[in-house]
Amino acid sequence: MLNSFDLILVMCGATGAFMVIGSILLLYQGVIKLSSQASRHAVEAEFRNQLKINVRNPALGLFVIGFAFFGLALYFAKPEGGPLVVSGQIRIADIDGVIVRLKSEEWPIAVSSGGEIFSTIQPLEKLSILIEAPGYRPSKWFHQIKPTEARNGRIEISVPEFKLASGTALISPKLDSPPQSIPLLSR
Repeated sequence: MLNSFDLILVMCGATGAFMVIGSILLLYQGVIKLSSQASRHAVEAEFRNQLKINVRNPALGLFVIGFAFFGLALYFAKPEGGPLVVSGQIRIADIDGVIVRLKSEEWPIAVSSGGEIFSTIQPLEKLSILIEAPGYRPSKWFHQIKPTEARNGRIEISVPEFKLASGTALISPKLDSPPQSIPLLSR
Protein backbone atom coordinates (compact mmCIF):
# COMPACT_ATOMS: atom_id res chain seq x y z
CA MET A 1 0.00 0.00 0.00
CA LEU A 2 1.30 3.45 -0.87
CA ASN A 3 1.70 6.06 1.82
CA SER A 4 0.74 9.67 1.12
CA PHE A 5 4.27 10.70 0.09
CA ASP A 6 4.53 7.88 -2.46
CA LEU A 7 1.07 8.70 -3.78
CA ILE A 8 1.98 12.37 -4.28
CA LEU A 9 5.17 11.34 -6.13
CA VAL A 10 3.21 9.06 -8.46
CA MET A 11 0.63 11.79 -9.09
CA CYS A 12 3.36 14.38 -9.75
CA GLY A 13 5.18 12.10 -12.19
CA ALA A 14 1.93 11.13 -13.94
CA THR A 15 0.93 14.80 -14.26
CA GLY A 16 4.29 15.66 -15.81
CA ALA A 17 4.10 12.75 -18.26
CA PHE A 18 0.49 13.65 -19.12
CA MET A 19 1.46 17.28 -19.80
CA VAL A 20 4.38 16.34 -22.06
CA ILE A 21 2.41 13.68 -23.98
CA GLY A 22 -0.56 16.06 -24.23
CA SER A 23 1.68 18.79 -25.64
CA ILE A 24 3.03 16.39 -28.25
CA LEU A 25 -0.51 15.38 -29.25
CA LEU A 26 -1.62 19.02 -29.50
CA LEU A 27 1.40 19.77 -31.69
CA TYR A 28 0.65 16.72 -33.85
CA GLN A 29 -2.98 17.74 -34.34
CA GLY A 30 -2.00 21.32 -35.14
CA VAL A 31 -3.91 22.91 -32.26
CA ILE A 32 -0.72 24.62 -31.11
CA LYS A 33 2.25 25.53 -33.27
CA LEU A 34 5.92 26.06 -32.48
CA SER A 35 6.08 28.93 -34.97
CA SER A 36 3.53 31.09 -33.14
CA GLN A 37 4.90 33.30 -30.39
CA ALA A 38 3.01 35.42 -27.92
CA SER A 39 3.93 39.08 -27.64
CA ARG A 40 3.97 38.71 -23.88
CA HIS A 41 5.36 35.81 -21.89
CA ALA A 42 3.36 32.59 -22.22
CA VAL A 43 4.99 31.07 -19.14
CA GLU A 44 7.05 32.98 -16.61
CA ALA A 45 8.47 31.48 -13.44
CA GLU A 46 10.76 33.00 -10.83
CA PHE A 47 12.35 31.19 -7.92
CA ARG A 48 13.62 33.23 -4.93
CA ASN A 49 14.82 36.08 -7.15
CA GLN A 50 17.62 33.82 -8.40
CA LEU A 51 16.18 31.77 -11.25
CA LYS A 52 13.84 33.34 -13.79
CA ILE A 53 12.39 31.47 -16.78
CA ASN A 54 10.48 33.21 -19.56
CA VAL A 55 8.94 31.27 -22.43
CA ARG A 56 7.10 33.12 -25.21
CA ASN A 57 5.94 30.00 -27.02
CA PRO A 58 2.84 28.37 -25.45
CA ALA A 59 3.80 24.91 -26.75
CA LEU A 60 7.22 25.10 -25.15
CA GLY A 61 5.57 26.43 -21.98
CA LEU A 62 3.49 23.23 -21.74
CA PHE A 63 6.66 21.15 -22.17
CA VAL A 64 8.43 23.16 -19.45
CA ILE A 65 5.54 22.71 -17.01
CA GLY A 66 5.34 18.98 -17.78
CA PHE A 67 9.07 18.45 -17.37
CA ALA A 68 9.04 20.49 -14.13
CA PHE A 69 6.42 18.17 -12.62
CA PHE A 70 8.30 15.11 -13.81
CA GLY A 71 11.66 16.47 -12.59
CA LEU A 72 10.24 17.28 -9.15
CA ALA A 73 8.93 13.72 -8.83
CA LEU A 74 12.34 12.30 -9.77
CA TYR A 75 14.19 14.64 -7.40
CA PHE A 76 12.06 13.86 -4.34
CA ALA A 77 11.84 10.13 -5.11
CA LYS A 78 15.56 9.56 -4.60
CA PRO A 79 16.19 7.22 -1.67
CA GLU A 80 16.99 8.79 1.68
CA GLY A 81 20.35 7.90 3.05
CA GLY A 82 22.43 4.90 2.32
CA PRO A 83 24.89 2.93 4.32
CA LEU A 84 26.20 4.61 7.43
CA VAL A 85 29.93 4.38 8.15
CA VAL A 86 31.02 4.86 11.76
CA SER A 87 34.76 5.29 12.33
CA GLY A 88 37.12 6.35 15.07
CA GLN A 89 40.50 5.59 16.64
CA ILE A 90 40.87 3.99 20.07
CA ARG A 91 44.15 5.04 21.69
CA ILE A 92 44.98 2.22 24.12
CA ALA A 93 48.10 0.23 25.04
CA ASP A 94 46.62 -3.27 24.53
CA ILE A 95 43.53 -3.77 22.40
CA ASP A 96 42.81 -7.26 23.84
CA GLY A 97 39.65 -7.31 25.90
CA VAL A 98 38.24 -4.08 24.46
CA ILE A 99 34.59 -4.38 23.43
CA VAL A 100 32.91 -1.83 21.14
CA ARG A 101 29.14 -1.91 20.75
CA LEU A 102 26.87 0.04 18.43
CA LYS A 103 23.52 0.19 20.19
CA SER A 104 20.07 1.23 19.13
CA GLU A 105 17.61 2.22 21.81
CA GLU A 106 14.11 0.87 21.85
CA TRP A 107 11.14 3.13 21.26
CA PRO A 108 7.46 2.27 21.27
CA ILE A 109 5.40 2.10 18.09
CA ALA A 110 1.74 3.04 18.29
CA VAL A 111 -0.85 0.43 17.28
CA SER A 112 -4.10 1.59 15.67
CA SER A 113 -7.49 0.33 16.79
CA GLY A 114 -7.49 -1.97 13.74
CA GLY A 115 -4.19 -3.54 14.80
CA GLU A 116 -2.05 -1.79 12.16
CA ILE A 117 1.39 -0.44 12.96
CA PHE A 118 3.19 2.23 10.96
CA SER A 119 6.32 4.12 11.91
CA THR A 120 9.01 6.11 10.16
CA ILE A 121 12.38 5.16 11.59
CA GLN A 122 15.17 7.67 11.89
CA PRO A 123 18.00 5.44 13.12
CA LEU A 124 20.44 8.27 13.78
CA GLU A 125 18.22 9.60 16.55
CA LYS A 126 18.62 6.46 18.63
CA LEU A 127 22.17 5.22 17.93
CA SER A 128 24.94 5.20 20.51
CA ILE A 129 28.48 3.80 20.88
CA LEU A 130 29.64 1.99 24.01
CA ILE A 131 33.31 1.08 24.51
CA GLU A 132 34.31 -1.16 27.42
CA ALA A 133 37.99 -1.43 28.35
CA PRO A 134 38.46 -3.40 31.58
CA GLY A 135 41.62 -2.42 33.47
CA TYR A 136 41.77 1.02 31.86
CA ARG A 137 40.55 4.49 32.74
CA PRO A 138 37.86 5.14 31.74
CA SER A 139 36.64 1.56 31.93
CA LYS A 140 33.50 2.46 29.96
CA TRP A 141 32.90 5.24 27.45
CA PHE A 142 29.45 6.09 26.06
CA HIS A 143 28.59 8.43 23.18
CA GLN A 144 25.07 9.25 21.95
CA ILE A 145 25.24 9.87 18.18
CA LYS A 146 23.54 13.07 17.11
CA PRO A 147 21.94 13.33 13.64
CA THR A 148 24.06 16.44 12.95
CA GLU A 149 27.25 14.34 13.22
CA ALA A 150 26.43 12.34 10.08
CA ARG A 151 27.90 13.96 6.99
CA ASN A 152 27.55 12.17 3.65
CA GLY A 153 26.86 8.85 5.36
CA ARG A 154 29.93 9.06 7.63
CA ILE A 155 30.26 9.61 11.36
CA GLU A 156 33.70 10.23 12.83
CA ILE A 157 33.80 9.47 16.56
CA SER A 158 36.36 11.25 18.72
CA VAL A 159 37.29 8.65 21.34
CA PRO A 160 39.25 9.71 24.46
CA GLU A 161 42.54 8.06 25.33
CA PHE A 162 42.31 5.00 27.57
CA LYS A 163 45.08 4.85 30.20
CA LEU A 164 46.11 1.76 32.09
CA ALA A 165 44.58 1.80 35.56
CA SER A 166 47.30 1.76 38.22
CA GLY A 167 47.05 -0.30 41.41
CA THR A 168 44.52 -2.93 42.24
CA ALA A 169 40.82 -2.57 42.44
CA LEU A 170 39.50 -1.97 45.92
CA ILE A 171 37.01 -4.45 47.27
CA SER A 172 34.82 -3.55 50.20
CA PRO A 173 36.00 -5.51 53.24
CA LYS A 174 33.71 -8.18 54.61
CA LEU A 175 33.70 -9.23 58.23
CA ASP A 176 33.84 -12.92 59.06
CA SER A 177 31.30 -12.49 61.80
CA PRO A 178 29.11 -9.45 61.89
CA PRO A 179 29.15 -7.52 65.17
CA GLN A 180 26.44 -8.33 67.67
CA SER A 181 24.00 -5.60 68.36
CA ILE A 182 24.69 -3.76 71.58
CA PRO A 183 21.62 -3.19 73.73
CA LEU A 184 20.93 0.40 74.61
CA LEU A 185 20.95 1.29 78.26
CA SER A 186 17.85 3.01 79.45
CA ARG A 187 17.94 5.63 82.22
